[in-house]
Amino acid sequence: MACFQKAYPGKCSPGNVLPKIGTARRLGCGGHKTLRLVGCLMLAALLCACSSNPATAYNRAITAFAAGNYADAAAAFDKLGDYQQAATYAAYAHGLTLYDQGDFAAAEPYFEKTQDFMYGKQRYLYCHAYRLAAAENFAEAAKTYQSLGEFEDAPARAAYCAARDAEAKKDYETALFDYADAGTYADAATRLDNLQTQVYEHAKELKASGDYEQALKWFGLLGDYFDTQAQAMECKNYLRDQQYDQADAYESQGELKQAYDIFSGLSGYRDADARANELATKLGIAPEGDDSVPAA
Repeated sequence: MACFQKAYPGKCSPGNVLPKIGTARRLGCGGHKTLRLVGCLMLAALLCACSSNPATAYNRAITAFAAGNYADAAAAFDKLGDYQQAATYAAYAHGLTLYDQGDFAAAEPYFEKTQDFMYGKQRYLYCHAYRLAAAENFAEAAKTYQSLGEFEDAPARAAYCAARDAEAKKDYETALFDYADAGTYADAATRLDNLQTQVYEHAKELKASGDYEQALKWFGLLGDYFDTQAQAMECKNYLRDQQYDQADAYESQGELKQAYDIFSGLSGYRDADARANELATKLGIAPEGDDSVPAA
């Protein structure tokens, strides 16, 4: 009785009885539930404390960034404000999210802020060049892409922009080479084909009008396109015929030195070599390739 009087003072007077066994068990079960509830609350508080710990949140954001989950990383870093490099990581991650989507114009401001971070400088220049090209400032876009060296597909973009600039300036030789260098980028292949067709047709028009010298220059821009080589050879032969006839006329007029100079320039064509040697003998000069001294 004494022990119960310590635990339940004033409850062991005569007439009072101890709680029934079932009642005690019910109280014990309630106590366990209370303990479990308290434990859950403590665990929740602990987790909350962990989640509000900036170091833990920062590490989780770094992990997301390293895994390439840039959108999630950007959101996580945004919540950390100025903690360590969170602001820099946030801007860079936002930029990468847009960059991966091909929205280079929207990504540019983020990389402009992070030029000293990771590949921020290269990505900023890449995005800036894209905006210049979108504004059809192809000359500056080409220079900017060229400054990036071999970064991603910058060489192809640089060639394409240079070609667009050259074509606009009617520098067709440069445009043809640069479109070829751009390969499959954008519509480079289509533009190359269209430009080759235009140059070819223009060369044929010049040839048809008898301007073989200019036609030969234009055909010379096309390499082995279609039957360009054959067309160029025809132009060259027409020019040689004209030069041969001119040299023949000079010889008939007694202008032997002029005739000799032209025949010498036609080496390998028809009998130009023999004609040049005959004139050299008449003029008393050594033929081309002969270092001997003519007889006095």
